[in-house]
Amino acid sequence: MKKTAIVLASVLLATVAVSYEIHHPNLKDAYDAAEKGIEHVKHAQEHNKGIEFGGHAEKAIEAFKHAQQELIEGDKYNDMHQKK
Repeated sequence: MKKTAIVLASVLLATVAVSYEIHHPNLKDAYDAAEKGIEHVKHAQEHNKGIEFGGHAEKAIEAFKHAQQELIEGDKYNDMHQKK
């Protein structure tokens, strides 16, 4: 049940991330760095088959995804409040 919820949350976050383009260059770089972090953790999982890092790798991936969502929300806020 918990894994199903994690998968659904991941799909939702990925959908939101794909549908929004970050405008601020530093936030975009941070978003991309988080994506790279996710890739590194997944590669570690692939190369460490049989030892699942005690569930901490999945928690790290979720933290990176949460950070990406916060960066998107921060960029949206910045766009709305920027002086023009």
